[in-house]
This record gives sequence, C-alpha cells and structure tokens, in this order.
Amino acid sequence: MRRLAVLLVAAGLLVWLAAPALSPRPFVPRAVEFEQALDTSRWRPAGGRAWSSPIVRSPKRFDLVGLRWRATSGELDAAIRVRGADGRWSRWTRMAADHAGGAGAEPVWAGGAEAYQLRIAGRPRALRARFVNATGSATAADRLATPLRRAAHGALAAVAGSAARAQGGRGAPAIIPRAAWGADQCRPRAAPSYGEVQLGYVHHTVNANGYRPQDSAAIVLSICRYHRNENGWLDVGYNFLVDRYGQIFEGRAGGVDQPVIGAQAQGYNGVSTGVANIGTFSGEPQTQAGLAATAELLAWKLSLHGAPATGQVTVTSAGGPSNRYAAGRLVTFERIAAHRDADATSCPGDALFAQLPQIRAHAAALAPQYVFAPPAAAVSLEAADRNLEFPEPARVSGRATMLGGAPLAGAPITVQAATGRGFATLARTTTAADGTWSAAAPTQYSRSLRAVAALPDGTLISSPPVAVRVAPALRVRAPRRVSAGRRFTVRGTVRPRRARVTLEIARRGARGRLHAVVRVTVKVRHGRFAARVRLRRPALHRLRVRFAADGRNAAARSGDVLLRAVRR
Repeated sequence: MRRLAVLLVAAGLLVWLAAPALSPRPFVPRAVEFEQALDTSRWRPAGGRAWSSPIVRSPKRFDLVGLRWRATSGELDAAIRVRGADGRWSRWTRMAADHAGGAGAEPVWAGGAEAYQLRIAGRPRALRARFVNATGSATAADRLATPLRRAAHGALAAVAGSAARAQGGRGAPAIIPRAAWGADQCRPRAAPSYGEVQLGYVHHTVNANGYRPQDSAAIVLSICRYHRNENGWLDVGYNFLVDRYGQIFEGRAGGVDQPVIGAQAQGYNGVSTGVANIGTFSGEPQTQAGLAATAELLAWKLSLHGAPATGQVTVTSAGGPSNRYAAGRLVTFERIAAHRDADATSCPGDALFAQLPQIRAHAAALAPQYVFAPPAAAVSLEAADRNLEFPEPARVSGRATMLGGAPLAGAPITVQAATGRGFATLARTTTAADGTWSAAAPTQYSRSLRAVAALPDGTLISSPPVAVRVAPALRVRAPRRVSAGRRFTVRGTVRPRRARVTLEIARRGARGRLHAVVRVTVKVRHGRFAARVRLRRPALHRLRVRFAADGRNAAARSGDVLLRAVRR
C-alpha cells in the first residue's frame, strides 16, 4: 500500500509538472498579486519636503511594485530602491505619477526583490504598496517548483509543439504575441474597441533599466496585471511594448494589424497607437536596438493604416483631466509624437524625448518598404456648414466609389463622431445609385466627423475626418423700460446647458457711441440663468450675453436687446 501511495504521488507530481508542456502555449509562471500597508509615522526627514522610509521587507518576493495613497491637496513625488535576493541594492528610481488619475505612483520593475525603501516628497496618508510577482518566485515553494515545471515544459515542448513564434501582418516586424508573455493570466475585461491610427505616441514604462532580455515577458505580464487590476483598466494600456534589446511585444488585445483603442494618451486614444519603451529614460537614453525596433514598428503600423510616418497631423482633442488641451480643440502633432506632447506628463523621459528625431528619421527611411494595396473603395465626407448653432444638425454628404471610380450603390453609411473612447454613430443612411449620400447628424458639441461605408464583403472604409464647431443657442430677455438706479432682472436660456455666461450692458452716449457699464459672469442652472442688475443713468442701453469657447462648444453671442433707463 505504501509503495502504491508513493507511485500515485509520483504520478500526480509528473502530471502537475508536465501539464504546462501539454499546452500549446509557452510556459509562463502563475502571476500573484499582494499588497502591504505602510506606517509613515516612523519615517525620517530627508531634506526639504522629502521623507524617507526605513527598509521595508515585503511579504513575498516581488517583480513589480506601485503605490497607492489617499488623495491629498498637493502632488507627491515618490522614488524607490529595491534589494534583491543577493542583498544588492538598486539605484533610486523615480516613480511616475499615477496615469489612472488616482492618488499614487505608477509601478516599477524590481525583478525578484525582497525589500525596498521609499523616499517621498510629502506625507501620504493611507499609504499602501501593491506588488505583482510574475516570475514564479514569490514564495519558497514557488522558487522550488518553478524550475522543475520549466524543465518539464522544456523537455516535452517538442512533443507538444508549443513553440511560440512572433506574429505580424504582411511585412510586419517580428512581434511577440500575447500568448507568449502569459496574457491568458490577464484577460481583457471587455471586447476591444476600434478607432483610427493617424499617429503614434512614444512612452516609457518607468522602471529600472537593468533587466535581462528573458525578463521582458514577465515585465509585460506584470504591467498588464497592474493596469487591469490596480488601475481598473480594461486591459494593458499600451498597444505595443519594446524592450532595450529590440524585442517587440503585442500589448492590448484585438489584433496587431487592427486600429485597437488603447489607454495610453488621454483624449487621443481613438486616433492613435501607443508604443511603450520598457525602462526609465529620463536621464539614460534608449538603446540603439530599442530605437530601431520602435522606428520599424511605427513605420509598419502607420503605413498599414494609410498614415505617413513623417510630417504632422491635426486631430480633435477629446479632453480629460490629464490632457493638455480642452475637449473639441484641434491640435497638431508630429506623426510620431511623445506622450508629453498630448498629456501633462514627463513621459517618455527627457533622454528618449531627445531621441525622437532619430526614431522619426529611421521610420521615414523604412516606411517606403511597407507598400500596402490601395483600398477597394473610397468614401468622401463634406459638411454644408462647419459652424453651427445648436440644435442645428450637421448636414453632411459625400460619395462612395469603388477602386477605379465606379459608384458604390446601396452601401450602408454611418456618420460617426470621434470620442475619447473611439467613435459614436450620429446618423445612418444608404448610398444612391450614383454612390452619393446625405444625412443630418445631430450634435450638441463641436466634433470631428467621419463617414464609414460598408462594402458587400463586410469591409469597412472611412472618410478623412471633417471638424464642425457647434455654438450654444443663447436667448436673453429683459424689460424694455427700467428705472435708473433700481435693480431689475435679466433672464435667459443656454442650450445645450453650459456652466456660465457673461452678461454685458453698454450705454449709448453722444454720437451713438457705446460705453460699457455692466459686465458680470452669471452661473447657469439647468440651462437657465438670471441676474439682478442696475443702470445708474437714464439712457438707451444695449444688452447681450456671451459664451466663451470652452473646448466642447464654440464661442457664442445672443441677439441684442435694447432697453431704456428712465428717471423715476
């Protein structure tokens, strides 16, 4: 019986070890996440506003660590150093501000550390460190089992036929697929969304640069887990990640050859792709291998979607708290831009930012080799009037043609508006026999519009974008005769609802000249406003209301109302 028990245990152990190798996926250790509360009362001053923690031993070995704290009135600046299992300390690494818009610091790669020390400018409240281990080394049991499982997988991989290969579209650079870095442990919360690729943003992930090439897959998995589980995003934020050794990793799910909407540049995700360079490049430049891979990737990706790798492009900002530009504003970027160009961040670091011209030049040289077949059809979009007053719809029209100019009859057309998350459909119609179409697209706000035509085989083609500006409708009323020196009420409406308007009254003087006598900002509640004002001198006055452009709507002015102030 004892021998049978030993055999059963051995058989079970063999199955447990061999299970990963029987999968068509490469072996990836199981990622684990944990956290640790930190007491800042024992921290010591470190000069200026900075406070330094004592050496903190983590509950388990960790590969990635980020910070969360209770929101404070001022921004906190954090740095970290980690101690590996060999007892050696890393250099201090500055932690980027939380890209998710919360209170905390973005994670940094630690590579199997067991202790750390923090230095923070300010005193955070309710401070917690949050960890990811993606290398199978979190506990002593993990450190024993992981090499055995990796060895078993390697021995049986040939039988299972599980070698992972880089993927890509026609002529694409070698791209390591999600399966190869363990994305089955970081499944997206929802199906991917698709937009356009008019430009590419370059990032850095802000972690120590001393990682090995074999560490990169675990870094990507750790970042994905942190983005999804700690930041609450749908998936890893970046479309692609490039390491210091020139390896390119598929990021957000949805297809490397598709215009997948990521979460890497707030306000522009629907019209761009994002490439994150793994490492910190504030003072240290990216390697030549990393630069070459980034350039090749962007040359291919932009060309694939019909965008040049050089020059500039103008897109519409979708706004957001970290965006440098208000919603609705037209912003011009380089086709290969830095994250800091769009959002309030230092990403991708000063050193890599200085290398962007090199990336652009290399991408421009590579782009001609990526020649893609022209689209089978084309659709155009024109707006009868690009300056509208609410609730006037955008009256748009266009024509759909096949390659060669033949009309595309009976094709479904959707008129869409760009949003921060992609595109929203505003109107639907169908092309006539000559391929022409027209529609009225209702919109409350200034928008970037496009027309999308569906071909008989299901392929979708889109028009170049057209920007329309929408001014709110302002209405104002007041008594036509008022008593000089006495207060009276001015009322009005704003559609769509806005936060405030400016009330202006001017007195008509000698020779018809106008002299401003009242200028006051008035709050708007539920689309209505009211203000009590007083005219001190008897005279004819002109009253009007203005709205200052706020990004979502264009500037607007009401019609004039004439009123006379008379003596009592």
